[in-house]
Amino acid sequence: MIRKILILGLAASTAIYVWQLKQVNNNITPLYDQVSEYVARVRPTPTKYIFPEETKQTILAQINTERSNNKLKELTLSEDLSKAAKARAAVIFTLDDFTGTVSGLTREKAYDLVGYETSYFGDLVVNMLTPSDDFMSEINQNKQKKEMILLDKFTEVGVAEFVGDTYNSYYLLFGNRKPKTNQSTTPKAASKPKVTWGGPELWEAVNKRRVEFGVNKLTRKDELCTIASIRLNQLLDLNKLDGHAGFKPVLDRSDLKWISEKYNISEFLAQGYSSPEETVKGWENTLGHRGLLTGGEYVWGCVYAQNSFAVAISAY
Repeated sequence: MIRKILILGLAASTAIYVWQLKQVNNNITPLYDQVSEYVARVRPTPTKYIFPEETKQTILAQINTERSNNKLKELTLSEDLSKAAKARAAVIFTLDDFTGTVSGLTREKAYDLVGYETSYFGDLVVNMLTPSDDFMSEINQNKQKKEMILLDKFTEVGVAEFVGDTYNSYYLLFGNRKPKTNQSTTPKAASKPKVTWGGPELWEAVNKRRVEFGVNKLTRKDELCTIASIRLNQLLDLNKLDGHAGFKPVLDRSDLKWISEKYNISEFLAQGYSSPEETVKGWENTLGHRGLLTGGEYVWGCVYAQNSFAVAISAY
């Protein structure tokens, strides 16, 4: 069986067409009205982008079979997450914009776009030459993807598909929707301002400050992003910083140990700042963290952030 290596983005072999995303699927026109500001370019034959419901159910069934075999609760298919996944798939596969820095539609903003509140978040991309009934065989070839679908915190998933010239690309968004609380007549205390920034904004702020200090920008490495993602979810679970206690155990995991053997890796944590700029300033003014911004030895990196928790991984 022939399989494609994962490729984020499709080669532009034909002319780029200007087209509004709402024309893709009239059932979710309101969503695409909002997303159209991010994406105005798609490949020809836009009807290919419509996702067949039976394929969604096939993929969901295979994921749930795997979860059941591992004594985990089955996921349910979320219409809201599927809408958000379609929006993200549009910018990933038409603009080659996985981080959201080009279009502005980051993963976190996709959740917000459909009003989906979750304590845990995750996504993955699978590219296949094979029919949808071989979806799990593709997942099983990658340990990180396998761990994503088996994370016990997730309760729901959204699925989107993009049909390319030689292979199909599937984008999945995971979550555990927070239950809505009943209305109460008791006056509520003033809530904290909602955090609207995330990893992409903080990544940009870190590199901007590095340039101002006269050192090179960091280059993103996917394997470092794997570590940053795991560590961020750990901190969100604890709801506090752990003083780097969880960092070494992650590096020592059998499936990740090769990363620390290949690179010299450092971790920088932060929590509670109101903006990416304030977070960078906090690192700059903290002994031991300033090196993230001034260390010319660092070449690669990745930043993940949510709800003011921030994890920066740098390496050389």
